[in-house]
Amino acid sequence: MIQFTKLKEHNRKNLREIIPLQKPFTVLIEPSNLCNFKCVQCFQSIPGENYFSLNKKNMTMDCFNKIIDDIKNWEGDKIKVLKLSLYGEPFMNPNFGEMLRIAKEADIAERIETTSNVSLLNEEICNKLVEYGIDYIRVSIYSPLQEKHINVTNSDIDINKIHENLATLQRIKREKNSEKPFVAVKMLDTFSEENQVFMEKYNDVADELYIDQPHNWIPYEEKNFIESLYKSDAEKVKENLEEHKSKKIACSMSFFTLAVRSNGDVNPCCIDWIGATKIGNVLEENLYDIWKGDKMFEFWKMQLENRKEENASCRNCEYYLSEHYIKDNVDGVSIERLK
Repeated sequence: MIQFTKLKEHNRKNLREIIPLQKPFTVLIEPSNLCNFKCVQCFQSIPGENYFSLNKKNMTMDCFNKIIDDIKNWEGDKIKVLKLSLYGEPFMNPNFGEMLRIAKEADIAERIETTSNVSLLNEEICNKLVEYGIDYIRVSIYSPLQEKHINVTNSDIDINKIHENLATLQRIKREKNSEKPFVAVKMLDTFSEENQVFMEKYNDVADELYIDQPHNWIPYEEKNFIESLYKSDAEKVKENLEEHKSKKIACSMSFFTLAVRSNGDVNPCCIDWIGATKIGNVLEENLYDIWKGDKMFEFWKMQLENRKEENASCRNCEYYLSEHYIKDNVDGVSIERLK
């Protein structure tokens, strides 16, 4: 199988030459926005009431089936990737296995993947992941050091349990003679020797290990997520991010992405946890109409005209400037072409 970190370059097309797309390349479905971790660098740890905290739930099977049917009935090629994860821990939804089975049988995507902290993995879930053939699972590790792991995640999960869960998944893969799921285990760069400790600890349970570059979530009031995680090293990390920023004007993510929240809300963005980019709800419209609709067009137009300050999620977002995450550049594309 292709390494997870190489997927973005595999059969890559120049987005600016082919938009508007008949359908998005990537669709994310949020099985759950609940999480058993409350990581300091994540919006899950924000106290009080906000859009996210007031809309926490597992996605219903009715909602999930509606999404799959909408994609299946959408004419054209398969979508490139269906991601069964978004802002929560996907295995918090007890129906995750059934969702995976339905998505696989629908044959609507070139690959299906998820992202998890794998603390909830057990024999039953592992068997379903292998049996139903999820293609990739990306595993987020927050530290290979127990004390730091506890401090970052605000959980009581033993890091050895995470290693054991991954070992169980790899064992079941061997027993079933399956190369799937490909297990990519990553940790945010600590800019220290801790990176090597991580590599050594998880080398025997991963198909690929990599150090991920940090990015800032959309800020919330006074909370800065880079500062929350890196503390005294935050300025050094920010300087590193600044060095690798592009000069793009428009965010290209919305031109190839749709994300469906656990309540059915649809966003053209995978980091808009506050929901300000909402362009519809899949329980009220079908995905095709949302993708081809006026709200989607107006969002694209806003991006190309550099009016991001008009949207609460976009105005302070720097994610799109990171070439590590979003390589495409659609600056200068004619708005008339998108109609």
